[in-house]
Amino acid sequence: MTTIETKKNIPLSPAADLKMGERLKHVRRARGLTQQQLADVTGIARATVAQLESERHQPSAEVLESIVRELGISRNWLWFGTGPMEEHASMGSNVKVIRDLEGATFLDIPLVSVKVRGSFLDLMDDGGGIEQFESLDIARIYDPTPEMLKYGTLGFEIDGDSMEPQLRTGMKVVGTWVALENVKYMTSGVYVVAFGNQLTIKRVKSNDILERGVLVLHADNPNAGSLPVAAKDIRYVWKVVRIFYADVI
Repeated sequence: MTTIETKKNIPLSPAADLKMGERLKHVRRARGLTQQQLADVTGIARATVAQLESERHQPSAEVLESIVRELGISRNWLWFGTGPMEEHASMGSNVKVIRDLEGATFLDIPLVSVKVRGSFLDLMDDGGGIEQFESLDIARIYDPTPEMLKYGTLGFEIDGDSMEPQLRTGMKVVGTWVALENVKYMTSGVYVVAFGNQLTIKRVKSNDILERGVLVLHADNPNAGSLPVAAKDIRYVWKVVRIFYADVI
């Protein structure tokens, strides 16, 4: 049976700008596993592990959950590179209660739910600043990062399957506001973008605004394709930095 251990000479939380495949390779090496051993532990094929690490294959929800569960790592770290790599619960143990939530640090943010999407688009047409979103429902985020404490942070509920398997309908995520003058400098990541009268969540792989005046939004679901958006049509942008609600699957 493969034993999973953490190698002390490998840092546990590498830079957030690593791609998912690079983060997977990092945690595999931190656990002292070969690709075959990782395949044995998670119950997936070694060839699949190699494809995931080289970004040639999009993992299914089942594969991602197996990696998170068996390696004891954070979903937010694996998917977005945010927060610590290690989960709070030690591997092979029952769930640990880390602290009393009554004493935890928290942040209350407006939540854009799919149930109020029409209201959200109405707000966008008001011509007001980002302060207009303060009338939305409120979501409480525990242990917010310094990035989340900045002006304009919102919560969003996922609707649709274009970002599966990473993001599924009903999940709620935290988005940190990107000022319009900084959109042309955005790096790769997952973003909520409001343009025209539409609101969508997609992945940005490269930024062509300076060269072509267009931002291409990519779906993680291979059946959903990509969407080019003219820079002049972009109204608001938020970078997704954390999942704070997801049904157990």
